[in-house]
Amino acid sequence: MNGLRNMYRVFNESRKAAREQATLSVVGDHARAAEIADILGAERTPGGAEIVITVSGSGGKVALSGKGIEDSREISLPSVTEETIKKELVPAVVRALEDDYLVPLGRGYPVFRRVVCEEIVRKNARQNAVIGALPIPGADMPVMTANQSRMVLQIAAVHGEEMSLERARELLGVLAAGFGLRALGRQAAKLVPVVGWAAAGTVAYAGTLAMGQATILYFERGKREPSAGEKSEIMRRARKEAEEFVARMRRR
Repeated sequence: MNGLRNMYRVFNESRKAAREQATLSVVGDHARAAEIADILGAERTPGGAEIVITVSGSGGKVALSGKGIEDSREISLPSVTEETIKKELVPAVVRALEDDYLVPLGRGYPVFRRVVCEEIVRKNARQNAVIGALPIPGADMPVMTANQSRMVLQIAAVHGEEMSLERARELLGVLAAGFGLRALGRQAAKLVPVVGWAAAGTVAYAGTLAMGQATILYFERGKREPSAGEKSEIMRRARKEAEEFVARMRRR
């Protein structure tokens, strides 16, 4: 029963996020501000925009502001080119966002889509690593599963998937088959008595990260699942990143 309630709650949260709007605007007196706006698909007037990028002067100084920005900051771009915009400005904007604006920005502005999805995945992987490392056997599974479900549905929403409860169940069934947290949870439970809760946190992070990366590929490829070899490589990289994350967490 708790699982069904969690599923319904996660579905409603994801559907609500998919219906939200985020307006992006590029302003400022930089000679290439209009070009930056074109690359991002942004407006050129700040009125009513939740996310405002101000590009001023000749040195590529960029300020982020607006109610969609959690961490107002100024960054300096080494050059104002399309490559720099996509590799440096786009990730900087996503890192500065309020969580509620991740799905609307990725859904409304395709240039942000991949980076938004990766941020969603890592946020959920970090949460599950912390939850998995708590010494409460079994109590963590509903929360970790809900986080994974939310992650999958948010990635679907970013890619323009229309959400219905039946479609949500179908997606979660397809995408959990290869990277479901239940099997990983059982693996974590076996690890705990032997090598401790850090191992459980590593498994939780790796499983969530792998499932998230597989979900991104699924939608980027027109809803085609990754091959067995790709899944194996995704999991290998996820384990490596998980071990590094948990090692940093333990040093704090």
